Amino acid sequence: MTSDNVLAVIFNSTCDDFDAVTPQVWGPAGRALVDALRLQPGERVLDACSGTGASAIPAAHAVGPTGHVDAIDIADDLLARARTRAAADGLTNIDFRCADATALPAPDTPYDVLSCAFGVFFLPDMDNAVRGLLDQIPGGRIGVAVWHKGALTEFTATFFEQVAVLNAQPQPTAGVRSGSDEPRPINRIETVPLITDWLTSLGVVDVRTRVLSLPVPCTDEFAWSMILGSGLRGALGGFSDDQRELLRRNFVQALSGKGIREVNCDTLIAVGRVP
Repeated sequence: MTSDNVLAVIFNSTCDDFDAVTPQVWGPAGRALVDALRLQPGERVLDACSGTGASAIPAAHAVGPTGHVDAIDIADDLLARARTRAAADGLTNIDFRCADATALPAPDTPYDVLSCAFGVFFLPDMDNAVRGLLDQIPGGRIGVAVWHKGALTEFTATFFEQVAVLNAQPQPTAGVRSGSDEPRPINRIETVPLITDWLTSLGVVDVRTRVLSLPVPCTDEFAWSMILGSGLRGALGGFSDDQRELLRRNFVQALSGKGIREVNCDTLIAVGRVP
């Protein structure tokens, strides 16, 4: 199974919990990204790694009936939720389709804007993948949302500590893929200077950034939904239902024992222009 197929399986399985954390995380970040892009009526937007439409749907509202949004993702179950949400909003200027963001044909008409919330760091060969997406918007604008440095750090460290206990094996070093010394893609773009330099290296100019503060109360319900409704769910693949329940109990108890009352979900928003 390819890495894209693995991700599709993981994210298709997140639907209910992905929705559960949208009001606290994906929704505010998606709206902030759209606000930063300063979309205008009539513009055409490509929303990559769209999920349930947290940025695509606000974008469709922003560009209005004379504009259009094409929202793509490899997880069709998430897109089905997005279609339902867009229909409930009465939107007719948005299409959702299951597609690989790294293998898009040249559009008949170039897009004005590319948006991607919490997606670029999942793309294989992130730099070349984003270069390919920039080919969709010659002379246009790009906006990305990624985790800010420090976001989820205590939360995920606590989770993987409990996963390691259940697996009875050493915990992978934070910020490094298990079995590899190569930093994760997110570590290359998680601060204002890093993401500015990264976008600039891809040919983007006039880069603007902001950090969206997103502290979320660390209830037991949110904590476990955040695991099940994000890429962290992939760590659960080898566990039985009983083991998952044991992990859930141990995890929320460990969060409480460490005095973690808020989950840092701070998000870095960066936008720029393609000359």
